[in-house]
Amino acid sequence: METQPESICPSCRSSVPADAYFCANCGKPLRDKLPSKTLSGQIIVFFVSLFLPPFGFWYAWRYLKQADYKLKKIGIAALILTIISILVTIWTAKGLIDSFSQSFNSINNFDF
Repeated sequence: METQPESICPSCRSSVPADAYFCANCGKPLRDKLPSKTLSGQIIVFFVSLFLPPFGFWYAWRYLKQADYKLKKIGIAALILTIISILVTIWTAKGLIDSFSQSFNSINNFDF
């Protein structure tokens, strides 16, 4: 008979299987819940990555540190969308600043 590796619950110090998500004795979580692979979960991740770029890094990190290849692909997509969104935001802001600067300079150089 093969024995399963065990670990110790940090909360109640009871012995639990190494692959358990919750302690059987006290019910405390032993590991983080896996991120969602569902289509709706992916849509939320991609939406946040594209329209709220700094928060996309959190999703990317959360998905990239998982062992599952599909979750890593979601993390890579979130990272790419976040970087693209940041670059587009910087490019747009630079264009607006240049436009305002040209308008201000043309008004400033106008002689009455």
